[in-house]
Amino acid sequence: MGDNDSDGTFLASAAGKPAELASILAGRITAGQYPPGTRLPGERELAATFRVSRGTVLDAVAILAQRHVVRTKWGAGTIVLDTDEASLAIETVLRQADHERGNIRELRDLVEPPMAALAARRASPSDLVTLHGIIDHTDIRMTPRESLRMDMAFHLALAESTGNPLLAALLRFVNDSAEATRAGTHSTVTRRRVSLDGHRAIFARVQAGDAPGAQQAMLDHLRAIGGMDVLGIQPQQPAELKEPTKPMEPAKPMKPTRQARGER
Repeated sequence: MGDNDSDGTFLASAAGKPAELASILAGRITAGQYPPGTRLPGERELAATFRVSRGTVLDAVAILAQRHVVRTKWGAGTIVLDTDEASLAIETVLRQADHERGNIRELRDLVEPPMAALAARRASPSDLVTLHGIIDHTDIRMTPRESLRMDMAFHLALAESTGNPLLAALLRFVNDSAEATRAGTHSTVTRRRVSLDGHRAIFARVQAGDAPGAQQAMLDHLRAIGGMDVLGIQPQQPAELKEPTKPMEPAKPMKPTRQARGER
């Protein structure tokens, strides 16, 4: 995809272009193309690159500034900010915590449904573009690893759409600590389809601004994944088969009795 290409616009309103441009720039920042402390390209350069007006660029930068991704400083341009200090602090604490699977499951059950409700109340047009883009680029024919990566990206983007950096830190912790064991939830096409359908249902409620519906959709999603599979726990392997016992030798034919021979 070239610099002049976008990820696809689904918003019909005029807010679509700034929101989409903000989403693209945020994705490049996350990917490391614009590291923390560096400057984004200037307004004219971005406008020429994406073939949009300077007003659209300014609106996109304003969206990123509202999300504390960048800071515009007079005479210095638009600076990419480092990760929020509060997020770093809580991530440090969580990394030291017990990573038992049951604890992760309880954390998700307690945090993610109300988080989805909060996202429905607060998600910006840019957040909706990001969430829609992740769903649009998810395919049940992906490898389990690729599908898992998109799954984690969706849940993290949903957390980030709440505008609360601590929730985003919690979801990064969940992703990091459970990644090794969550592959089971994407091991088959059926499981990948269930996961994707759940994401679509959640997004529909978030896009509609339906907080109770988004919370219920997340609950349904976690339940649909199924029990311990919410954590990606692999099914137990069948017990090792024992060597088959030696087959019994066929019984030797019995000698006919005198009665059978017609003797008296």
